[in-house]
This record gives sequence, C-alpha cells and structure tokens, in this order.
Amino acid sequence: MTNPAGNVCIRCGKIRVIAKTWEEQSGTSTLTCSSFVCPNADCQKIVEKELAKRKRDKETSERERAERILANRKPRPASPGEKKDKR
Repeated sequence: MTNPAGNVCIRCGKIRVIAKTWEEQSGTSTLTCSSFVCPNADCQKIVEKELAKRKRDKETSERERAERILANRKPRPASPGEKKDKR
C-alpha cells in the first residue's frame, strides 16, 4: 500500500481512497495496480474535468510544436551520390 500522506486529492487535500485494484503481467512479474479517487464524488468529478482539460491542452501544445518544427525545417542538402529530382 502507498503512503496515504503522499496520496491526497489535488483539489481538496483529503486522503484519496482505492476505487479499483487489478493485476497486470509484465514479463515474468505480476504487478498490482490501484486506482485512487477523492472520497468526495463532486470534487472527483471536478478533478477529472481539470485533468481532461490539462491533457487536451498538452496534446494541442505538442501537436502545434510538432507542426512548427516541420514548417521551420530546412530542406536537407543532396548528398554527392544522390540523383536530383527532375520536376
């Protein structure tokens, strides 16, 4: 079990409770995983919305960054042995 002091709700500060526990196989090891939630259902719904928004924002930021990098990439010079495209 994890240290309860390190597993508190990011919004209200209450100690989170185990919602679900399952086992997963990783090679020859069996891992026991647990999902924790805030004991206040209304608070948990708000936290889930905030986390979903953060995830969307992060994905958008990463996609826009990748697009900027591709747009600013300079064409690679042809190496001496390569044939040039005749377009």
